[in-house]
Amino acid sequence: MKRPRHSVTQSEIARKAGLSQAAVSAILSGSTAVNVSEETRASILALAEKLGYVARKSVSKSAPESGKRRSALLVESLPTIEAEDDWVSSGYETLMGKIVTGASRHLAEHGVGISVHHLSGNSRGLMQWLADSDIGGVIWHASDKDHALLHWVASRYPLVLINREWQSSVAYDSVSVDQAKNISIAAEHLWAAGHRKIATFGHCPTNSIFQRRVDGYLRFVREKKIRNYVEFQQLNDEQDYAAPKKVADILRTWKALGSEAPTGMIMSDAFALRLLGAARKEGIRVPHDLSIIGIDNTTPCGLMDPPLSSMEEPFDEMCHEAAEMLIRRMENRELPSRALQIAPKLCARESVRTLTKNQTNPPPLTTSL
Repeated sequence: MKRPRHSVTQSEIARKAGLSQAAVSAILSGSTAVNVSEETRASILALAEKLGYVARKSVSKSAPESGKRRSALLVESLPTIEAEDDWVSSGYETLMGKIVTGASRHLAEHGVGISVHHLSGNSRGLMQWLADSDIGGVIWHASDKDHALLHWVASRYPLVLINREWQSSVAYDSVSVDQAKNISIAAEHLWAAGHRKIATFGHCPTNSIFQRRVDGYLRFVREKKIRNYVEFQQLNDEQDYAAPKKVADILRTWKALGSEAPTGMIMSDAFALRLLGAARKEGIRVPHDLSIIGIDNTTPCGLMDPPLSSMEEPFDEMCHEAAEMLIRRMENRELPSRALQIAPKLCARESVRTLTKNQTNPPPLTTSL
């Protein structure tokens, strides 16, 4: 993790931004007294992160005051794009419910209470809330677009991220699902069932979670010396591209491959659940023609026809580790950053077919890995 060569000052940031030091100081303190746009506020935070600015009060190694030791804040980054289906929103709310419940329970074992802040894209509210509160530490379910604000928080408060990591000049901790194992465990399950044509979808280049999954998939196909179905990784997976269109692209690509089409596919529940219904409409039988494994094990998985096999994310264990990390960092702000990954588990259901011996023998490999 890179450290700044020297202690960056607010006056340096002000000169580079073309603002007064007073305005920069107010923004970096979280004050709303200065009247600037949200864009200006965000640009100052981004500049401070880029330069490696660290608030002076973050350098103390002493434990927090007893009052602050008893309180923590859980920050939830809300989706920036409204879900197309109610069950997707419900699945996200269930996920956040697990995180809030788990973090609250494990922190309570240390005598630490927790508050929840819902972040919906406006950094000013969170900065002002923290500036006016007596908070000893922060647990954050962050998005990949929160880096500048994360830097601001980490330079002032003990910070633990859940399910995200990011490169920073300030120390923080993170605990996340081992996303590569989401793919490798699912792929090994398909392999054991006789599948030798295995593909995955979900590669959004700006999303660290999907990148880790693709990396896990590429390691798997190299180790097994089977085809890398790059066709599915080349499909549009940007956030602003509608999920139904993505599923339509998946099916169109699958059918175009003919006899070379994968017999097993792995993807997030958000796509896998839609794929079950879309495949039926196209006359594609799951799991007879195509076996599918989802990721997240959301509530609808067990209610589908057929019930969807899916990877269960270890949120309670993640929350336990996040609580322990936060307590340690509240005791000593100068501990080195620590990143912990926890393996998921497969919930096997009826969306995976066991192939016969003859069906497991694919044509000679002709596509380079």
